[in-house]
Amino acid sequence: MFKQLKNMCRDRWIAFARSESGVSAVEFVMVAPPAFLLLGVTIETGVMMFSQYTLQTAVETAARSIRTGSAQMNSVSSANFKTSICNSVGSLLDCSKVVVYVRSDPTFAALVANTPPLLNIGPSTGSTTVSAPACYNPGNASQPAIIIATYDWYFVSWGMNAFGNVAGNKADRLIGLTLFQNQNYPGSVAGTC
Repeated sequence: MFKQLKNMCRDRWIAFARSESGVSAVEFVMVAPPAFLLLGVTIETGVMMFSQYTLQTAVETAARSIRTGSAQMNSVSSANFKTSICNSVGSLLDCSKVVVYVRSDPTFAALVANTPPLLNIGPSTGSTTVSAPACYNPGNASQPAIIIATYDWYFVSWGMNAFGNVAGNKADRLIGLTLFQNQNYPGSVAGTC
């Protein structure tokens, strides 16, 4: 009886090993995870790059009010200026996580020397990225100014950490930046830097 059971199990095992009815399912199980991972990484990279472009465009649009002196003459606060950037971005980014840095100096050389590294503008992410102090100084007529807006994009797809630059490579700091010289408008205002 034991020999019959052994032969029956062996025959079924041999029949199972020779069967080709489940080959497609096995191949799908082997090929699908890398294919879906690649698809997810591609989609996330596309959305992240679109968000970067949108943030850059929003900064350039909002910068016009400082460049022309409109923000200075109308006493636009840092919160209102950030809101103008967020309104341009729309619901693509969480506005509470957008950090805006506005600085002006008498010369371009002084402006470049006094502007902190770009990765330090934004929330502190531990010992590797220390947050720069807040700054909102739109400057006076004919002064150079820089506007930097940052947003930390935390990755969803596995394997994207290779592209991270903050938060232990768990996020990429998206940066919108514009550098310009204010137009010659009447009046002057004091900044907070």
